[in-house]
Amino acid sequence: MKDLQRLTTSVMLATFLAAWDSTVVGTIGPSIAKSLGGLAWYPWMLTGFMVMTTVFTPITGYLSDYQPPEILYQWSIGIFLVGSLTSGTALSMGWFIVGRLIQGAGAGGILTLGLILMGRHFQGSERIQMQGRLSTMWGLAGLLGPTLGGITAQWLSWRGLFAVNIILGVLALIVLGSLRSSPPRTTSVPFDAPGALWLAGWLSAAASAVTAWQHASFHLLGSGLLVAALGMFVLWIHAERRAAHPLIPMTWLFEKPVSWPSLLALVASGSLYAAVLIVPLWLSMTWRFSPEAVGLAILPLPVAWAVGSLMTSPLIHRLHIAATLRLGFLGMMIGLVLPDLATSAGQWPWIVLGNIFLGLGVGVVIMTTLTMVQLAIAPDSLGRATGFYNLARNIGNTLGPGLLGGLVFLMWQPLERSSLAIKALRLTTAVHDVNAALILLIAALTLLSLKTTTNPHLAK
Repeated sequence: MKDLQRLTTSVMLATFLAAWDSTVVGTIGPSIAKSLGGLAWYPWMLTGFMVMTTVFTPITGYLSDYQPPEILYQWSIGIFLVGSLTSGTALSMGWFIVGRLIQGAGAGGILTLGLILMGRHFQGSERIQMQGRLSTMWGLAGLLGPTLGGITAQWLSWRGLFAVNIILGVLALIVLGSLRSSPPRTTSVPFDAPGALWLAGWLSAAASAVTAWQHASFHLLGSGLLVAALGMFVLWIHAERRAAHPLIPMTWLFEKPVSWPSLLALVASGSLYAAVLIVPLWLSMTWRFSPEAVGLAILPLPVAWAVGSLMTSPLIHRLHIAATLRLGFLGMMIGLVLPDLATSAGQWPWIVLGNIFLGLGVGVVIMTTLTMVQLAIAPDSLGRATGFYNLARNIGNTLGPGLLGGLVFLMWQPLERSSLAIKALRLTTAVHDVNAALILLIAALTLLSLKTTTNPHLAK
């Protein structure tokens, strides 16, 4: 097998591994909490993983501009395997959470370096096609993860799922083998440790604040953590402005070719993950859908996302980047409008069709905006720019469910003595109102993109 084929196969395997893990643990989380105890730490099964993934996304992107990304990629898989072994052998919830934190650090490297390696080794339409294939791994994981995870946990043990992680990770390393690495930069630069520490601090505090606010008895703690997150965010900005080689150059925040696509990706990712949270709640509370029916209704989202990613390359060549981006946003708006047409349980196909359009639109927007960033940046900054872009996406993954889901809960607020019909009506109204607000936001971004989005040259 040629070096490039081995690299591509290994990257796709490892990307599926990281995506599979994030979908599976959400499914088997209650079984793990029941087995290990410590239910109060349950939210940190996913929150801790996501925080570490978000923190290590820009760090690995930064390091890849100065060190061979192939070596960093092998280390990332190794770190993920250590985390999987730690979680799979856990005897307490604290032990398990430590393993999840280690896994999150490895996943941040795997997911970011996969895009960077595809960006380094492929150009033009080939690059978009290969990065689109990586997105199909998320769709495949979304399709197989919850089902296989539930079956394995029920008939074997939740620990067996982490054994699957180790098998897939070792296989990815074997396929990669002793691949020839890219030469490192001849001039070494100091690592931006203050920037990395303050970034980890404010992201951890912000995620902890969201988790604390989910419990009425911890609202005061949540407020304190939010204040701490804002303070550390200011210190992070100050540290990055003073750094000679910052983790994330603050000038990028004011450079539209980098900041604008990243903002659009944040909104697209946030919309997708908010739908994953809101739609199941709406279906189960309003029309009493069973868990299996809810799962089938939400299934088109990750699958359509993967299909949209694969469609992006031919669309860009036929319509160019600006028109492809607007087409993706149009798909998202259609996907948010169609569920509003469902007025009874028998009209559930409108919701499924809406999820298909939303997934397709998000897939196109994500791949188009990633292409915009990688075309706009110099090759020697590709790693940091991809890390910055993925950081925006990860923030959207966290903020989307938190903000939009929180708005739905705030507008819903069912009274204890309300009838089931009144509660269902209030929830439906809240979902429709939040969808309408999101449609207006996307429409505004689409109009703004008419002025800010250009059509850079894309090599064949």
